[in-house]
Amino acid sequence: MSRRRPRLLRPAIALGTATVLGVTAAVMLGVGPGNSANLSRVPQHHGATFQPVAGSAGESEQEIGTDEAAAYAQKLGTRRKRHPTPSQTSAPTAVPSPSAAPGQTTSPGQTTTPGHTMTPGATMTMPTGDWIPVDQAAWKAQLDEFEALTPRTPPATAKKNPEFNATCTYSHSGTNDPIVFPGQAGKSHLHSFFGNESTDADTTTEDLLTFTSTTCLPTEDHSAYWMPSLTDRSTGAKVEPKELIVYYGSLLDDKTRTVPMPNGMRMVVGDAKKQEATPVGAANQFWCAGGPADGVARSTDGNWPVCEDNGSLHFLQRFPDCWDGKNLDSPDHKSHVSYGAAGTCPAAFPVRIPAVTFVVNYDTPGTAAGFELASGMASSMHFDGFFAWDTKTLADLVKSCVNQLVTCSKEKTF
Repeated sequence: MSRRRPRLLRPAIALGTATVLGVTAAVMLGVGPGNSANLSRVPQHHGATFQPVAGSAGESEQEIGTDEAAAYAQKLGTRRKRHPTPSQTSAPTAVPSPSAAPGQTTSPGQTTTPGHTMTPGATMTMPTGDWIPVDQAAWKAQLDEFEALTPRTPPATAKKNPEFNATCTYSHSGTNDPIVFPGQAGKSHLHSFFGNESTDADTTTEDLLTFTSTTCLPTEDHSAYWMPSLTDRSTGAKVEPKELIVYYGSLLDDKTRTVPMPNGMRMVVGDAKKQEATPVGAANQFWCAGGPADGVARSTDGNWPVCEDNGSLHFLQRFPDCWDGKNLDSPDHKSHVSYGAAGTCPAAFPVRIPAVTFVVNYDTPGTAAGFELASGMASSMHFDGFFAWDTKTLADLVKSCVNQLVTCSKEKTF
């Protein structure tokens, strides 16, 4: 039994106080699991448009079009080891060099090998998980703390968007996934992790709240966030994101009813099994900030934008904002939550939790050769969130920022 020593906290690199809710405002028109959507593109804030479409595996995926991406782009200015393996050491892990060749180790326990990479047309087998019931006593205590808290008074100059964010830098990589493959080190494709630096295959809620070294601001966010790793086909090297901004907000009508999600909540958005082309104009594609969202050119396979010289590759996706109030996770990691519809939550998912949106910046303009995700094609992009916060901090941010319809920064200020 060994304990990983937390790495030193690296300050987040700010992209600015971009507001994401205006871009995804029409997500409130989405439908819940088991329902279908037949909605046309409608005008939204900042000239953005949005089209919810029916997703796979019995859920409605929220797909972001290039208009939304363009609108957002304009806004931009240790833990204890129970199953140790040779690739999981107790030494601090360094960020791999972007110039390292595939398979080259850049520090003890860290490699640039893009493990378990999917090939176009391949089928990914995902294990069935379990229903994980919430501890109702702990959940009640968290709600009681939230209800008893007095919100801060925002200044008259506060921006009027109901959101706050955690701004995170890259932490480490590994073929681990504590949501889909809990306790099974090396079973998943390669992931890039942000936030809690202790995250590996064995991570539990207790671990996140105990080993709290993080790459996010505010540091009271102990959550783990991850996504499939990206490889540059022209060099064979991994391209780690420069930054991940995790927005917490509300797109429902009565924002005063939003409450914090319980610690230990797990969610997955996107579909790792989806292997389809993402040409110009496709929904839910990678896009460019700092230039045309579809890029000035495309990769030779047509699936990746090539940005202007000052542009960079981004991806944006939002998690469901309605919860069943009973389970922290479900067998498909999606059925315990739902997207709100027509400004409210479905009856089976009555608890209004923050709408969480991931915006990831790869800080690369792209190349003609394009990229490959560890899960396969660009369409297989997906995000995982394993949520754990200091409960008083999360309660304050939801009540002071979201409930009062004002914007708070990663420093928790108005």
